[in-house]
Amino acid sequence: MTFDSVKSWREQIKNILRESAKIVDILFIYTAFRSEDERYALELFWVNTPSPASRNIAETVIHEGFLGKPAFDAMQESAISHAALLPSPLREMSRELVELETKTFGLAIPVTSGIVGIGLRLDREKDATDALIVESILTAIVNIVSSVMAVTTYTREIERFATRDPLTNLYNQVAFWDLLEYETERSKRQKYSFSLLVMDIDNFKAINDTCGHEVGDTFLKQFASLVKTAVRKGDVPARYGGDNFTAILPVCDEEQAYIVAKRIIESLRALSLPSPEGVRAKGTVSIGLAVYPGHAAEAKDLFLLADSMMVQAKTLGKDRVCVPSEHDTVGALRSLGGKNILIMEALGQKTVVPYFQPIINMKTRRVEAYEVLTRIVTPDGVIAAAEFIETAETMGAIGRLDYQLIERTFEKVKKERYDGALFLNLSPKALILSEFIPTVRSLLREYGINPAKMVFEITERDTVKNLGLVEKFIHDLRSEGFRFAIDDFGSGYSSFQYIRKFSIDFLKIDGEFVKNMTEKGTIEKAIVTSIAALAKSLGIKTIAEYVETEQIMSDVESVGIDFAQGYYIRRPSPELL
Repeated sequence: MTFDSVKSWREQIKNILRESAKIVDILFIYTAFRSEDERYALELFWVNTPSPASRNIAETVIHEGFLGKPAFDAMQESAISHAALLPSPLREMSRELVELETKTFGLAIPVTSGIVGIGLRLDREKDATDALIVESILTAIVNIVSSVMAVTTYTREIERFATRDPLTNLYNQVAFWDLLEYETERSKRQKYSFSLLVMDIDNFKAINDTCGHEVGDTFLKQFASLVKTAVRKGDVPARYGGDNFTAILPVCDEEQAYIVAKRIIESLRALSLPSPEGVRAKGTVSIGLAVYPGHAAEAKDLFLLADSMMVQAKTLGKDRVCVPSEHDTVGALRSLGGKNILIMEALGQKTVVPYFQPIINMKTRRVEAYEVLTRIVTPDGVIAAAEFIETAETMGAIGRLDYQLIERTFEKVKKERYDGALFLNLSPKALILSEFIPTVRSLLREYGINPAKMVFEITERDTVKNLGLVEKFIHDLRSEGFRFAIDDFGSGYSSFQYIRKFSIDFLKIDGEFVKNMTEKGTIEKAIVTSIAALAKSLGIKTIAEYVETEQIMSDVESVGIDFAQGYYIRRPSPELL
């Protein structure tokens, strides 16, 4: 069942009712299942428009059918709606001439249930043919409604995990960036200041190495707790990753933010956790502080400056907070950036090269595609994309990097006569750059490559606000044969906007969930299982990233993922094998 058909499920019920009424004397069809607010939603679909009296009779008959069924006790408080196919009035009905045929159903994961039924007019005795027809109609309705329930419930559960760090329950990095952008725009409109703290626990690796990872995890949770205690209600703490944390402090000037930062530092100094080795885990934190708009007027610049101040705090001896001076400006930081020079030299000398990581079919174990990864070759070695992509975006050079990468990839593909699929990471913003798609089309023609072999991975590095415009571009490109995947699916709630808006061929499940399934990964495995079930319901193929061990490979296979990639299969390489 596709996502479009799930969205139009009521129309499908009406179609079944319209056709069934031609052969069986049906008064109405009804469906009842738990809605998003945990109440049951009871919907009645009539052939003709019923009078208020007929509606009451139908509701009474249906509710009588719920008696003695504990799973549907809450149905007595259900929200009720009526819809009719025809405007012509229904011939008045009586309680004695209404027979109800029902069918219940349930889903094991997640646990939920529903019921569907048909209201028949008892004008004559039913025969075996009538019973067979009614049973077929009920089965068709159950198939539709259970698919709706599954997709709705899976999506709701996954979205709940998408914005939170599973260890600390703070916002995660993706949510942090969305909230920072939001706070920046709000502050611009309302003309007030806000502050940003970037925090890094000092020598956290030593805690892990000395006391063990379990104590390390407990230390991180305790730090998250004391940060939440130190900030005000309405402030936004987040775990940026590893031992890095942030806090957005709305309507907060430098002096107030400094007081909050000092409170966090002093609270952590007092924290001491026991460990199995007998050594107590203690730590300190280095904090960088920056204020909008005094220090920076854009979200990324504000983070860059606060992060730089955090590094300065570590350089000065750790366990302190640093605030920008009049010399610590974003412009000064950028003018010193060696990565800017690296990128400009790579573009000028054409040292941007593709690396290929195979994607295998989990059933056949054969390579069916490669993900194309960006690398820069220097005299000192090969530099991975993670080291320079954000800088390239800040410089506005990401488009030129993509063009060189695609051209070098197509050269390799043509030379090696490779005929499989190619997955290429792509910011949604690239889709609406006027020159991007024409350039790709031109390169495809030049190297004789079928557009159907190209799979663009939509990433969330730059979430585009006008999703409608991107939707049009994707629709047009799909008509030419291009395919699309959502990268790092489950890591952010923009992913779910994409799956609702766009026609997607693949979901690449966030590798953090995949690689943590095998350890204390009850939540992670539940998330991956839910994503696989959701994708299957929508007819979308799934790909597991970060498959790094045989055990992860086995777990990926057990939850029904279609494809896999990772170091266990093969590391990225400049060669197509």
